Amino acid sequence: MKSFTGEDINSVYLDALIFALDSSCTMARSRCGAFFDFGAVFFEFKNPVNQLLLLDKRKFNPFFAVVESAWVLSGRDQLSDLQAIISNYAQFSDDGNTLNGAYGFRMQNYFEIDQLESLITLLKKDKETRRAVITLYGPKDLTNNDSLDIPCNTAIFFKIRNSKLDITIINRSNDLYLGIPYNVFVVNVLQQYIANRLGIEIGVQRHFTDCLHLYERDLIKVKEIISSNSQLKVNKWREESSGPERLIEGILENFNEISTLDIDNISNPYCKQVFGNYVRYKKNDEKSYLIEKLPKDTFGLSATLWLNALSST
Repeated sequence: MKSFTGEDINSVYLDALIFALDSSCTMARSRCGAFFDFGAVFFEFKNPVNQLLLLDKRKFNPFFAVVESAWVLSGRDQLSDLQAIISNYAQFSDDGNTLNGAYGFRMQNYFEIDQLESLITLLKKDKETRRAVITLYGPKDLTNNDSLDIPCNTAIFFKIRNSKLDITIINRSNDLYLGIPYNVFVVNVLQQYIANRLGIEIGVQRHFTDCLHLYERDLIKVKEIISSNSQLKVNKWREESSGPERLIEGILENFNEISTLDIDNISNPYCKQVFGNYVRYKKNDEKSYLIEKLPKDTFGLSATLWLNALSST
C-alpha cells in the first residue's frame, strides 16, 4: 500500500499528485467517466493543525471548505446550503432539495441516533475506549443504485492517545484531484470540534482509501499544478503565514450560521467579516475588494491563491 506521511496536507499533497502522474496503471470506467485507479493508499498527518491547502493553480476554494465543514457539524442535508457557494452542486442531488450522502445528517439523524453526541458522551466516560466509531455507510446504500450521492467515507474511528484525539477515516473511494483537499479539511474540523468538546488537543489524522483515483479529465490540470509549484515554495508559504486558529474558533462557535451564510447572526468577529465580504463579492463580483479585505493568515493566502487561479482561466 502506498503511503504519504507528513505534518499536514501541505507536506504531502504535491507528492501525491506527482505519484499519480508518474504511476503506470490501467484506466477504468465509471458513471462519472474514465479514471486511473491507484488502489489502496494511506495518508497520515502527524500535526494537522492547519489543513487548508496552499497550492497555486489548484483552485481550492477555502470558503466552500469552511461552509461544508460547518454544514457537516450542523447535521444538515439541504442542497441549497452548498449551492450558495457552488451553484452546480445540484448534480449530486437525487431530489433537487437534499443530499443523500450528507455526512453531518448521517452522523446525527440518518440512522435515527445522534452518533456525534453519543460518541462524545462515550469518550468523556471512557478515555480508553476503542469503540468510538461513527458509521456513515448503511445497508440501504448497497441497493440504492440510482443515487447520485452515496458516501465515499464509510466509517470514522476516534481514539484518545497520549491525551490527544486521533481520527481515522475509512474511505471506499476518493478522488485525488477534487476530493482529497476538501475531505481532509472537513474531517479535521470534525476532529477539532470533538477534541474541543472533550477539552483536549487533536492528535494524528489518518485516511485509508481503498480506491484512490484520478479522472482522465483532470490529468491536464494536475500537470499544470505540478509544473507551477514546488514543495519548497509550498513550505515557504506555510511557514510565513499565521495559522487558522481564529478561523477554526469561529467555525466551532458559529457552524449553524456559517452553514447557511446567515451573516447577521454570526457572532464571531473574524468569520462575520470574512463571510460578509465573501457574500458581497458573490453578489457584485467584486474580486479586488475581496482580495483587499482578506485576513493576513493561512486562510487569506489560500483564498488569494484560489482567486488568482480563477483569474488565470
